[in-house]
Amino acid sequence: MSAPIPAGEPAATRDGDRAVTVLLPDVPAFGPVTARRMRRALAAYAVVWLAGSLPGWLGAGPAAVAFGHGLALPGGGFLLDGSFAAAALTAVAFVLSLALWWYAGPVVLPPLVWVAGAAVAALTVSSREVAGAAAYLVPALPVAALALSLAAHLVRHRGRHRRRSVLNAELARTSFVVSGPPDLESGPPVRESSPEDLAHLRYALDVALQPLDRFDGFIVLEQYREGALRYQLTSLGTGLAMSQYTRTPAFSGYLAEAQRNAIEKMLDRRVWGYWRTENLWGNLSTTRDPLATDENIMLTGWHGTMLGFYALLNDLRYAEPGALTYRWSADEAYPYDHHAVARQIHDGMRRSDYALIPCEPNWVYTVCNAFGINAMLGHDRAHGTDHVEDLRERLRHSYEHEFLRPDGRIVGVRARHLGLSWNFWSGTAVQLNTVYWMHAAFPDLAQRAWWLLRRNELTLRDGVPALPPRASNRVDVGSYRLGRDTFAQVAITMAAREIGDGEMADAAAALLAEREPVEERSGSRRFADASPMVNFYAVLGRFGRQHALRDLLGHGGVPQAWRTGPRLAEAAYPDVLVARAVTDGRALDLVLRPGAGPVRTALAVDRLVPGSAYRVAGACADEVIADARGRAVVEVDLDGRRELRLYPS
Repeated sequence: MSAPIPAGEPAATRDGDRAVTVLLPDVPAFGPVTARRMRRALAAYAVVWLAGSLPGWLGAGPAAVAFGHGLALPGGGFLLDGSFAAAALTAVAFVLSLALWWYAGPVVLPPLVWVAGAAVAALTVSSREVAGAAAYLVPALPVAALALSLAAHLVRHRGRHRRRSVLNAELARTSFVVSGPPDLESGPPVRESSPEDLAHLRYALDVALQPLDRFDGFIVLEQYREGALRYQLTSLGTGLAMSQYTRTPAFSGYLAEAQRNAIEKMLDRRVWGYWRTENLWGNLSTTRDPLATDENIMLTGWHGTMLGFYALLNDLRYAEPGALTYRWSADEAYPYDHHAVARQIHDGMRRSDYALIPCEPNWVYTVCNAFGINAMLGHDRAHGTDHVEDLRERLRHSYEHEFLRPDGRIVGVRARHLGLSWNFWSGTAVQLNTVYWMHAAFPDLAQRAWWLLRRNELTLRDGVPALPPRASNRVDVGSYRLGRDTFAQVAITMAAREIGDGEMADAAAALLAEREPVEERSGSRRFADASPMVNFYAVLGRFGRQHALRDLLGHGGVPQAWRTGPRLAEAAYPDVLVARAVTDGRALDLVLRPGAGPVRTALAVDRLVPGSAYRVAGACADEVIADARGRAVVEVDLDGRRELRLYPS
């Protein structure tokens, strides 16, 4: 979107652009799938509750009643003889087990804590008889708690519905521009990187270009949550790819190599080996195959998004059989390819009643599924499949009716088996990331979400982006440290540039440049207090532009001239920094800068007409001849900014 425009006014800036009005849907208190899951969960609990209540109602002995009450209510068995501290401790342990289940997927942990608490209560109960009131009081507590929770939810839901009416009255007068495909004759816009841009890009390149078996510069905390290596690698790979798309589409060389390294590091067991444990305690399955289940989109969706970027911008090598081999040991490996990754996501979504599929076992995240959708989109555009179109209406319905509140706030996570969600995982930073990654496939929903953020939460105060003072907005998701809202400001630059809100994007970028301490090392720059992942996302935001993600993945916006025209294939790193590289199919235009002082260096150019002569402006020689492979070597003196143009004689 550009800024929202009044309904009825012309908004087209490209052929195929269209203005749309997007109202908030009439969302029920519980979506249809969520309601079914909740009814099923309540029915299962009702059986447990009844089994736990019967011993007291039938006058059984204290041990049986204590065990039953512990089943009816975690810690409830200790209330039989007034052991309130033990009851509270058991309840806290149960809540912590739920948190650990959410954190790392061990589905067996909450039932174990629940049953263990009941068993300990049965073994330690001291009462010799059960008073009649006690037989009914403890079983009544969870029923009352559930009734109060439902009543509170319905009250909040009605309030959000009233707010929806106010918002829809405004949305009815607002249109958003859903962009059509970019002009592939003239090509999408390609800007020149500034020295500051190149310095931040060098940080990402330095990390990516190290040997495949090394992870220097990454944070290695654990491999279950947001700080895991797979998320750092994806933010690294997509940031590098976006710099290629918007600044240097006619350059492969070390930039493509860096993207390949990010993709291939994902195959390292240290990155994906978490799945053995998580699949065992989350799905009760012993297979180590990371693509053998629908519940690993936290790997397939994120890996697949990088694969789509690379296939569209460079080559199709990862479509070859076995090109993506997840190796556990010398004798155990799981060979896949780009097709298999996209197909696995597609088939999992087809089988899911939510359409969206879990990341960690049981937990369905909207932003993870946005990555899964983008993974399929990239494959569709590179290989001509229609995975997303096959699922589009079901996915849209799920986002609109299962993962949206009436007031338009995206539900960040929902328990697949229980249907439950909570507000903690719906902060502004989560909304911003979902806006960005959703824009390629569902631009109207992304733009409405951005409009709601700008209206309700994200404001400019004295030219500075201001966010609600929530802890979730001040967490560095790559290191789990609580501090400044650096990640949220980086997410603002990503989302605002993609949506087209230049004022907000520039304000967030200016705040980061002014406020964040910078570490400089050998010509590279990074935000010193931010984690690697946040720095990599800062690269993605820095090199974004309006509709860039949608142009590339949503429309496959790579002109034929970019695929076939002359290309800078090799340049020495860091001697040569490529600030701009673009081709019109016949000529190659470059802007280069030295990265390690003045140097005379050789550049390799490919995709030339074999045996043909080419004029060169800005190089040591005025003319080169392409060899039989369509390659030529061009020598250039770099002592500052250097423009170079190669074109047919």
